[in-house]
Amino acid sequence: MISTRKPVTRLSVAFFVATLFFGCGSSEVRSPLEQEIRPKSLISEAPTVMPQSQLQETGLSNTVKEPVKGQKVLYIGHSFGRPFAQKLPLFAEMAGVDNHIQEIVFRGGENGNPQALWENTEARLEIQNVLDNGDIDLLVMICCSDNFKESRETDWASQNWIDYALSANPDTHFALALPWVDYPSEYGNNEAFSGRMTAAHKSAWHPLIDNLRELYPGSKIQSIFHGKAAFDLRELFESDSLPEVSEMTLKKKQGQGLFTDHKGHAGQILLDLGTLVWLGSIYDVDLGNFPVEELKIGGEPYVTDLIAMAQEILDYDNLIDAG
Repeated sequence: MISTRKPVTRLSVAFFVATLFFGCGSSEVRSPLEQEIRPKSLISEAPTVMPQSQLQETGLSNTVKEPVKGQKVLYIGHSFGRPFAQKLPLFAEMAGVDNHIQEIVFRGGENGNPQALWENTEARLEIQNVLDNGDIDLLVMICCSDNFKESRETDWASQNWIDYALSANPDTHFALALPWVDYPSEYGNNEAFSGRMTAAHKSAWHPLIDNLRELYPGSKIQSIFHGKAAFDLRELFESDSLPEVSEMTLKKKQGQGLFTDHKGHAGQILLDLGTLVWLGSIYDVDLGNFPVEELKIGGEPYVTDLIAMAQEILDYDNLIDAG
């Protein structure tokens, strides 16, 4: 049953978690028009498939793979997740995914967490209207509801969204995205920047997902830890091992920054790496076959091995999940 009141039982650790999890995403004021705009769904045309007889004649029958079936994905959340959802259709097409369809409902800053979206009547109705079509395969939400910051193990708002999505389509699956912390330049080094969120990923984030899996055993519920992309890239930058980036936070129009502003919105390299993490989390594709050479930054191909970095992040998330 969907309820709007919080559970009575919760852990009394609100003060600790307030220092552990805090607002991610844009805090800028958005106009109602901008908030309501959703990018048009991008639908890839199915590639031409060579007949099996011709494949046998050319000797390619054992190497050509069938396209991965695309999903219709709805992302609801703030700007530390929206750019990855926007870029996912392109990356899915490049990876050989057939007919990925993307829907987005956006609210900036804390207004984009699951609880805020549920409590905002306008946003809730907008999302429910998309779900009511009954054709959403995957619903992606992003950290973090206020009640989860307090309890560190449950999120009634995420449960409400799951309940509603399943009422419209019992076959819906779910993903919870965990970004980096905002205002990265206020942390003196990457250890300080990444420490709390990395610890919380293990101690609170995956326990939340495990609890949801117990409540909804018939649905696939997964983690997308694209925040680690920011942590790993900053670590390389601080060791002078990230040649594509000239400064951590871009302060001028020329050059490349890991972040584009003081708030910590993603620069291009973080956007590309994070989208690879989303791609590998959502689809069963071999990132080693992704045509990364087609990606450019400042008009040049990447020197940094984004594929290896993305795979390491996926392996790390899976390791914590298995533990």
